[in-house]
Amino acid sequence: MENIIGLTSSLGYIFFVIGIATVVANKSQGASETSRKVVHILVGNWVFLTPLFTELWAVVLVPFTFIIINSLSLKYTLISAMERNDDSLGTVYYAVSLFFLSGLGFILGFRALPYIGVLTMAYGDGFAAITGKKWGKRKPFPFAPQKSLAGSLMVAVAAFLATFGSLLYFQEEFRPERSLLFILFIALLNGFFSAFMELTGKKGCDNLTLPIGSGLFAVLSMEFGTLQYFLYLAAALAILVYAFRKEAITPDGMVAALLTAVTLYTLGGFLLGSSLILFFILGTGVSKMKTKEKHEAEKTQEHTGARNWKQVLANSLPAVILSWIYFFTEEPIYLFLAFTVFSAAASDTFSSEIGMMSKGKVYHILTGKPLPMGVSGGVTLQGLVAGIVGSVLLSLPILLAFGAEEYLLGGLLGFFGTIIDSVLGASLQRKYEDVSGKLQDIPAHAMDLPKKGFRLVSNNAVNLLSLTLVAIVGYVVTTL
Repeated sequence: MENIIGLTSSLGYIFFVIGIATVVANKSQGASETSRKVVHILVGNWVFLTPLFTELWAVVLVPFTFIIINSLSLKYTLISAMERNDDSLGTVYYAVSLFFLSGLGFILGFRALPYIGVLTMAYGDGFAAITGKKWGKRKPFPFAPQKSLAGSLMVAVAAFLATFGSLLYFQEEFRPERSLLFILFIALLNGFFSAFMELTGKKGCDNLTLPIGSGLFAVLSMEFGTLQYFLYLAAALAILVYAFRKEAITPDGMVAALLTAVTLYTLGGFLLGSSLILFFILGTGVSKMKTKEKHEAEKTQEHTGARNWKQVLANSLPAVILSWIYFFTEEPIYLFLAFTVFSAAASDTFSSEIGMMSKGKVYHILTGKPLPMGVSGGVTLQGLVAGIVGSVLLSLPILLAFGAEEYLLGGLLGFFGTIIDSVLGASLQRKYEDVSGKLQDIPAHAMDLPKKGFRLVSNNAVNLLSLTLVAIVGYVVTTL
């Protein structure tokens, strides 16, 4: 009965908000920024109805329903009061965030999670646009020239208040007993982090990154925060800032990397968190090594500049998922497999980056035929040796965490990762022809279609798939 009351109240409230926004839109002769912000801000208050639900299916049903409704509205303008005439998926991302946060908060028993994330998105992002429009003359962010200082301060204040109030009210749900000063510290950190996340959001993506990022950062820091953890975060942040200044990572890549670092450290421990940092340092280092041959090869490759959020997730998402599985199951095998993801990622990075510096011939990994330097699916002897070195180095945390036998297995799985990455790159990854008819990873012209491979299979997709296969193979091998 409680769930029926919750569902009825939720739907009634949301349609009431949509009704208000429609009235506002009609008065302004069509959808306006005001009507959209009415929906954006008021719908976030739905989170206060989540205590009415007693089962998981019920708490996620409402946001799941609006994922579908908002997707249809985006295409057919079903709810005109909240739509823009652009390709932004912001309204869909909003519903996805409600679904994810309410569901995960229910599973973990951390009711503060959806409160922090949703309220930060609703009030912080909502009022940031209004504040920025009225008082946002100063726009000091070169990577976000349309965002104002006033709007960013509003996001920071909203995140601080949502975090402080939620953690204080729900503090009994967390295992460690925290002081008021500690909660204040977490709220301050989350305020700054949330403001930065909002700055990096494009095409409505901040409706996804801001609520999920702020909620997870605050809750995980509250539950697992120690002096060692905050020192680790400080070191990770310092490395990311340095890398950004050296144009080795983009702002959205920094957000993805920091959230990944928080997740891996809190759920997998210091060594797993350190694996991410070690991979980033070594991977960035070999990427910065240049020769004439490598410079020419990079002209035909995808994503040769600063690492963005897609590249960060392509190389770390399997480890994040495995760390969550380890958290829920407490089975060491999943922690071990999370380590092997970075062994494989390092092996592939070393193999690709150092392999392109080779003056020897490049061969297709499946046919043995010569290939131009830099084309996915090609291998060199120098690159394969470098792949072994990368795997050996990034397997060192496995040695410290598990022992020599697992270290050897991790090293082998890591090298297997670069092999399978090359196989997938040769067979599945999209490839185009240059003006002379030779294959390359990028199109010669904007409208070119792939001559080989699948159009949707990019280099990032291959990386993600190969690392996932490494984890699957590792699981099969270790459970035989």
